[in-house]
Amino acid sequence: MTRSSVQKSVCVVCQSPLFGRLAVKMELVVRAWFLQGDFSQTKLLEDAYKHLNSCPVQIDQTLEGLSVLRLVESWRHKALLLFKLVLLRRRVLVYGAPAGPLSAALLTLVSLLPRCLEHGLGKAANVVLSRPLSPIPMAPDNKSEDIVDTATDIVNELYVNGSTQIVDELTPKESENLMEEKDRVSRQSFDETLLADVDRQDLASRDKCHSVGEKYKTQKPLVEAQQSPTMARDMSVDGLYNLTNQIDQAECGLPLSLFEDGYLCLPYLSLQYLDLLSDAAVQGFVVGASNVLFKQKRQLFDVLVELNEMRIETGDLLLRRQLALGTEDLRFADHVVRHGASQGDAWIRDQFASYLIYLLRTSLLPEGSREIDPYNAQFMSAFKATPAYQQWLKTTNNGDIEAFANLAPIHPFAGQLSVADMKLKIAHTMSTSEGGRKVTAAVASTGRAVATTSRAVGGALSQARGALSGWWSSLTAPPPPHADADADADPELTEHADPARDNRRDERADTPDPPDKSIEETSTALNKIQVV
Repeated sequence: MTRSSVQKSVCVVCQSPLFGRLAVKMELVVRAWFLQGDFSQTKLLEDAYKHLNSCPVQIDQTLEGLSVLRLVESWRHKALLLFKLVLLRRRVLVYGAPAGPLSAALLTLVSLLPRCLEHGLGKAANVVLSRPLSPIPMAPDNKSEDIVDTATDIVNELYVNGSTQIVDELTPKESENLMEEKDRVSRQSFDETLLADVDRQDLASRDKCHSVGEKYKTQKPLVEAQQSPTMARDMSVDGLYNLTNQIDQAECGLPLSLFEDGYLCLPYLSLQYLDLLSDAAVQGFVVGASNVLFKQKRQLFDVLVELNEMRIETGDLLLRRQLALGTEDLRFADHVVRHGASQGDAWIRDQFASYLIYLLRTSLLPEGSREIDPYNAQFMSAFKATPAYQQWLKTTNNGDIEAFANLAPIHPFAGQLSVADMKLKIAHTMSTSEGGRKVTAAVASTGRAVATTSRAVGGALSQARGALSGWWSSLTAPPPPHADADADADPELTEHADPARDNRRDERADTPDPPDKSIEETSTALNKIQVV
């Protein structure tokens, strides 16, 4: 049997995570190659290969094509929830379609972690499975070392000089065999050096989850540290960044070692690799999938993130409590949502980096400190029990960072409660809880029913629905700058009363009217209602 179309793809293997930049360049090249109609003509691909190797790579190019502004505008306050979810190293399945936007959304979320996309994905797919997914050819033992050294030299020369002179000396079959053998040996070496202590690290992290806060004290007493100003909800645009702009992120131990020790980050996973998620060597993952069969394997993941429906689902009650956003977290998220559109992607990433720095600084306090509560004490305990946090303590000598000495261990948006905080909490609860979604669905269904019966009551129910929608919008939108002045400047709502109509109303109070007349006058009165 034959298909009506031929499916082919062009892949680029690169040492740097230039996802967005490569996608833009290759889209034009591949389209032109397909339009030729002859796949044996590879001159166009060879020219593109040489061009890519001749271009210098800059570290800021790794963020091209990954719009965190679009992520924040779509998820709003739940963007912070996703950010904290990645820190917990749980089994997260990101589901959506098509595959291109799905992968871009997952990488955009990872790019919120400071320096993670540029330097933290080197081991994001390194795991030695209990059984191989595909057979690996074996080479003779007496030549394995020479073959690996030759293959390493070939790869280094290829990437450094962007030349294919050495590769041209070998046939394609020989080159393929060299790379496969190098991959086999690198898997073995990874098993011996990195995965030998996974079980011991897990046991150690469980033992230390309740004592790490008592062991790692602050470098200076809180009274001696430079106090950060109290952060109001309406903080200035650069208020948070100004507190951390002098701190070197590399000195703070960033990026965190999240995607290591069997924790995978795969922007897209096809159906034939479904068994990978259930392997014993996989401790956790953040993967993207577009096949509906992934969603049916509920036992494989802890959290399901629905991109198309903007929904986060989990059956773990403990995880729900850990991811609950407090008042201070909602203030931070609202700050990012309100100013993100005008400031851009770089500003949004700086805000999340500052948030993570403050979180790491506060995590060094003893267990039970009230400064931890704004971050959610249950989340902080779970985060400190992860291997990534334990590795961060080793890297930074138990948090002994000079820049932390003058940084107060508090939430940057700590402050007194206000009415605006209550509105934020209600809006977030209605969008994340099951009960809130039911209320929202009920309001929508009521609106559809009202649309079919509005003519019978003279449009009064439509106006009432508009009043309900206006009240709901006021919970999530900031008040207008001159709300009181507008209310005072609208006297016609109360001054244009009709004395004759008032007299008629008094007369009707003594003598009852026929039912038809009452319905008619009531409809007329409802039509004159004005919704403010």
